[in-house]
Amino acid sequence: MSDPYFYIDAPVFRNRLGTKDKTTLNRIEAELSRANMMLLYEKGFEDFSPAGLCEIHFALFGNLYDWAGQYRHISLEKPEQLLCGRSVWYSRENDISEDLKVAFSRLLCVPWAELNREQFVYEMARMFPPIWQVHPFREGNTQSILMMMMFFAEHYGYSVDQTLLVSNAGSIRDALVMASLDQFSECEHLEQLLLDIVRSTLIEGSGKSLSHAPDLPEKRNGHLKDKTMFTHDNKNERSKAPNPV
Repeated sequence: MSDPYFYIDAPVFRNRLGTKDKTTLNRIEAELSRANMMLLYEKGFEDFSPAGLCEIHFALFGNLYDWAGQYRHISLEKPEQLLCGRSVWYSRENDISEDLKVAFSRLLCVPWAELNREQFVYEMARMFPPIWQVHPFREGNTQSILMMMMFFAEHYGYSVDQTLLVSNAGSIRDALVMASLDQFSECEHLEQLLLDIVRSTLIEGSGKSLSHAPDLPEKRNGHLKDKTMFTHDNKNERSKAPNPV
């Protein structure tokens, strides 16, 4: 089955610019998402929910793709070198909404404000992979979730070493793969990476309970150290025809 997100005559995502050249689209996507990331960071963000994840995705890619911020309506598979060519078992398109609700409900059950840094990172390395494994969007999942993780750590008073985050983006994605294998999941590698990236420097006004987060996010006091945070999800990701019910 052909991918409805692609142009009929080119294996390139349908986009608002109308370009059918993959190299050009990838370059423009990277530049736009970096600029949009800066705008979102300056605006601030505190909505750690499925709707909040959609908001991040739309903020990053909304001026390029019509489907930004919307759940995909096809199944996905992506051969992983770490898995000898097999794919992580991403959520079926009909299960995305419910799977995200379950994953975020688990996130909200953790008493984050009561944890020290090591405990906080331990839980992050186990609570965010199930969100990533849902892979709710056709493209841009890893960038959106990593940005939410950055906002999440800062919400609870930690600073994020963005230089390390950028330089280890590929390793973090590999670690998310290994932490998304159900009963065979291995979260220790992601935990070790996050221990280096999430620092103890407190940010004024942080540590608020998620259940009492304001409806409108406050402007952040921090500044993005590196504008080249992430490019785009692995472009080898491919669609799969929806599984029969």
